[in-house]
Amino acid sequence: MVEWNHIKATMHLAYTMTQKLLYLPDQAKLSYYDSGTKRPLLLIHGNTGTAQTHLGNIISQLQASHRIIAPDLRGYGASQPPQRTYPANFYQRDADDMATLLKHLDCGPVIVLGFSDGSESAILLAAAHPELVRGVIGWGISGIISPEMLKRVQAWLPVPDKDNWEDWHKQIATLHGETQVQPMIEGWVNAANTIAANGGNICLKEAAQVTCPTLLINGDAEVGNTVRDVTRLKERLPQGQLEIVAHSRHAIQKDQPEKLLQLITAFLDKIDA
Repeated sequence: MVEWNHIKATMHLAYTMTQKLLYLPDQAKLSYYDSGTKRPLLLIHGNTGTAQTHLGNIISQLQASHRIIAPDLRGYGASQPPQRTYPANFYQRDADDMATLLKHLDCGPVIVLGFSDGSESAILLAAAHPELVRGVIGWGISGIISPEMLKRVQAWLPVPDKDNWEDWHKQIATLHGETQVQPMIEGWVNAANTIAANGGNICLKEAAQVTCPTLLINGDAEVGNTVRDVTRLKERLPQGQLEIVAHSRHAIQKDQPEKLLQLITAFLDKIDA
C-alpha cells in the first residue's frame, strides 16, 4: 500500500500509446493502454497515481518485448468520472475490475506487475482467477494494514488548505483535479481504519490460493510495509519469492530503478523460458 512522500510522478515518458475505454458492469469507465502482440503483461498502478505516472518508465522498458496492458484504475486519471471512492473492499473491487478487463481482451493468462495498492490487488486477482494469471510481481506490499501503516497515515490528516499543499498534494490535483485532493486522502485513510478494525487483512488470507509463481519486492527503508509483514505474506504464497532492495523506500521504481528492472526481467525470463 501507499507511502505518499516517496512517490513522484514520471511525467515525461519514452513511449506513446493510445488509451482505450471499457465500461465496467456498473457503468464505471476503465481507460487503459493496450499495445503490442507478444506475451501479455498487466500493470496495475498504486494509490492516487495512473499507469503513466507510477509505471511509465517500466512500460517504456518492457513494451518492445511484451504486450502492455496498463489501465488507469477506476476513479483515477482518464478513468474519471466518476471520482475515486474507497469502500473497505476497494482492493477486491480493483481486482474484479482487472478480471473484467482481461476477460474482455481475451488475451490469455498474463503476468501481473503491481505497485503499492496495485500489488495487493494483483494478489487478489491471482487468488480468485488462476486461469487469468500465470505470474505476479508486486512491490510496496505487505498483505495487511499494519499498526505501523495506520500510525503513518494519521499524519496525512487533516488535509491542508490549497495554500499549504506539499508536492504530493499538487500531484494529486494535477492528475485528478483539485477537488479530489481531500476526498482521495481522507477516503484512503478511512478505508485503512475500517480494514484494520476488521482484522487488517488485505490479501494475506487469500495468498494461499495463489497457484502461480509470485515475486514480492520491497525496499529496505519501507515504513508501513514492514519486512515482518511482507515475509509473512511470502510464506503464505505456495510459490512465493521475496527480495529486499537496499537503499530504497516505497517507490523502488524511483529509488532503485535499475535494480527493480533487473529483478522484473529475470522473473519474466524464468517464466517465459
